[in-house]
Amino acid sequence: MILLIIVFLLPILSGGMLVHLLWPERDFKILFFKAFLGIGLGLGLSSLLYFLYLHLFAGQRWFIFVQLAIFFVLLGATIWKERKPAWPVLPRWNLTRTQTILSAVALIIFLISLASTASYLLRRKQGDWDAWMMYNRAARFVYRDQANWLASFSRQMDPIFHADYPLLLAMNTASGWDALGMETPRVPMMQSALFAVGVLGLAVSALASIKSTGQAALGAIILWGTPALVNEGARELADVPLAFFMLATVILIYFYVLQKKPALIALAGLSAGLAAWTKNEGGLFVVAFGLALAIAFFKQKPFRVLFFYALGLTFPFAITLYFKLFLAPPSDVLSSGAAKSLQQILDLSRHAEIIKFFWNQFIRFGSWTGISLAIGVFPILLIYFLLFRSPIRAQHRRAYIAGITILVVQALGDYAVYLITPYDLNWHLSYSGQRIVLQVFPLITFLILCASQTPETVFESNQIGANHAARH
Repeated sequence: MILLIIVFLLPILSGGMLVHLLWPERDFKILFFKAFLGIGLGLGLSSLLYFLYLHLFAGQRWFIFVQLAIFFVLLGATIWKERKPAWPVLPRWNLTRTQTILSAVALIIFLISLASTASYLLRRKQGDWDAWMMYNRAARFVYRDQANWLASFSRQMDPIFHADYPLLLAMNTASGWDALGMETPRVPMMQSALFAVGVLGLAVSALASIKSTGQAALGAIILWGTPALVNEGARELADVPLAFFMLATVILIYFYVLQKKPALIALAGLSAGLAAWTKNEGGLFVVAFGLALAIAFFKQKPFRVLFFYALGLTFPFAITLYFKLFLAPPSDVLSSGAAKSLQQILDLSRHAEIIKFFWNQFIRFGSWTGISLAIGVFPILLIYFLLFRSPIRAQHRRAYIAGITILVVQALGDYAVYLITPYDLNWHLSYSGQRIVLQVFPLITFLILCASQTPETVFESNQIGANHAARH
């Protein structure tokens, strides 16, 4: 168990130190955000490095020493950089009544949901269908026969194995088994749980820094009080990790709008590139984010912003393109052919079916099956925003423009995939539609809560809470 913890701590701590070296902000709320950001960036970079390692040293099972070397280099650089600057005094947590109530509710929901996640993982250690058929299967093929690991992506494989799927999860699982010297479901279980907690941590720490403690607690209640997100976080699939990178990317842009530090754009580019290394939808996200930056910063040196975006994007996206173009078999989603795809695009009944499905997702998304709620979380968020929306400062609007552009482009891309899918449309929507919505759910929640008044402002007459909200 100790070695398992070390296997994950090395890339996570390395990721956190890399973020801190590039963005040496010492505010305690931002430090928490950087710690959670380090989970995804660290695991993502470790996955990329293991992929490269296999090209050079397949069969040589000492990748953990590469991780150790990187860790100590980053640790030395961090210690050297932090040898003089004085750290701020620890803040005193004087919570108001509203903050105390919301924080208590958030803690209860977190503990219940964490127990639910642990229970599901222990009962289904191999994950759900996509986990053991695609991600964990790919990891097994690589781990069991490293000398012939490239055969894992043979074009002769049945499309049901989806050998074209990006490899972030599979590479981390295989490298974990490599370090432990055995196959164990604990590695993908731990990875799944870390990303589930990481999504929550990103949103809560960012909202605490940008808005208030009460808004952060409300975000925790909404996110981990939604069973669809909690359940998916325990299934060992790629949708929650993808949601992590999408959310992280937009939050980093929000911080860039506030602080004007180019390193934040580079980190956002790195996060977007890792989204592409996580799932096919991440490739669309890379395009959507680049377009979003061009639109949002059109009047403010867009080429400078796009340069730093490309700087962070290049390493993960270049490896993803190499994998997709030279190793992976063609995607089954694009196998219909031009003539049939055109016929499907012109079929109005398909448009109607897709629109109806996603309208129902908007109305009912959340999966509160036990208590049979008539509406899902999105109408509740919309009502909250309409009742308590706050004025958005002119300099902050670029972050919202970028976020909304991403959501629109992502939705159009997903819509197009369903139009031309070679599979039965009803089955494809039912099987994957909710997960498509889940990928953007944390991002939508973050944007709405950032654009809304804080609970301190709404429920308290305390002027301190009101002043805090007004500053943001």
